[in-house]
Amino acid sequence: MHSLAHLLALISVSSQTQSDTTARINGHALSAYNGRPLAGVMISLTAAQRSTVTDANGGFTLAGLPAGPQKLRVSYEGRDTEEYEFALRAGRTTKIAVVLDTQATNLAPLVVEARFVDVWRDLAGFYERRQRYGGFARFFTREDIERSHPEAISVLLKGAGIFTWCLYTCLPTRFSRGRICSVPVSLDGLPIWERDLDRIPMDNVAGVEIYRDPPNSSPFGVPMINQFGFEGKDLIQGRGECGSVGIWTR
Repeated sequence: MHSLAHLLALISVSSQTQSDTTARINGHALSAYNGRPLAGVMISLTAAQRSTVTDANGGFTLAGLPAGPQKLRVSYEGRDTEEYEFALRAGRTTKIAVVLDTQATNLAPLVVEARFVDVWRDLAGFYERRQRYGGFARFFTREDIERSHPEAISVLLKGAGIFTWCLYTCLPTRFSRGRICSVPVSLDGLPIWERDLDRIPMDNVAGVEIYRDPPNSSPFGVPMINQFGFEGKDLIQGRGECGSVGIWTR
């Protein structure tokens, strides 16, 4: 099961100014329940003695920071994370997405640095892809799941055009290019046997993302999930013809 809060840092390729020797951090905080912005989350750098609080849109910025290793801490409603180290670069901006379970009794974030949201293998990546690719894929948040009350994952997928086909075993399938084919599934970024889909407790599911585009027809490089988990845009040819399903747990 995933940790209760997630931090995801994305190294920015743009510099602030060529003469600027300081570093910068900005990003946003959002709810793990529905992806909505969270205000009042404190982001602080211990050694630099700098801190800020997220605004009504969940946004935050820390500028004029010393370059080099810096330890970051997140605080929310009287709960603190432990410190996590980031390597800040002079003249560069490090972007951080903070995903918090507001009902958690403690904060234990997972910290990952990545260059593409397509390969963020946790709930933070789920919400980043939901924002970027929402027009080309189906995304179900924890709020959506509780609203529809599906008895199992297969019931949820049925509403997105993925049906359970049973012969020797039962598999999630889709009709594509004149034939029925199996839809690969990943759980928390790792492949699972499709026949085990409904063994995942619905109470543990935090998000589900569903892609259906076959190879060579994906608009704007929409990422897919194949038997190897998420693939970046350069590896997009490896997906299955029936698309894929990614499931994230709390």
